[in-house]
Amino acid sequence: MIKRILKKLRKNYTRGLSVTEIDYNALQDMVRNDSNIILLDVRSVQEFNEGHLLGALNVPLGELKNKVGLLIPNHGQTIIVYCKMGSRSLKAATNLNKMGYTNVYQLKGGLDSI
Repeated sequence: MIKRILKKLRKNYTRGLSVTEIDYNALQDMVRNDSNIILLDVRSVQEFNEGHLLGALNVPLGELKNKVGLLIPNHGQTIIVYCKMGSRSLKAATNLNKMGYTNVYQLKGGLDSI
């Protein structure tokens, strides 16, 4: 199983699809210094409604491919993706990279890390 995971990571890395993880302090610094950053919450609508980061957009992971192009047409836009623990946001950030978004970050550990 570990060999399969490493093989997948190597494959994604060679395609240039590595995801940059940031912690909450770095997220706060980035948002403070650039008001154009998009915070993208990929949790369910119900989870989002129970609490989210101020100013975040909600696009559940399963709807990302269909909706993100309409909401974020600029593929160079800085996007910070997050979820509850980090697994959905990692998938979302990888998918965004595959779709051509070039400035994508993932909140390491998700909201549970705050």
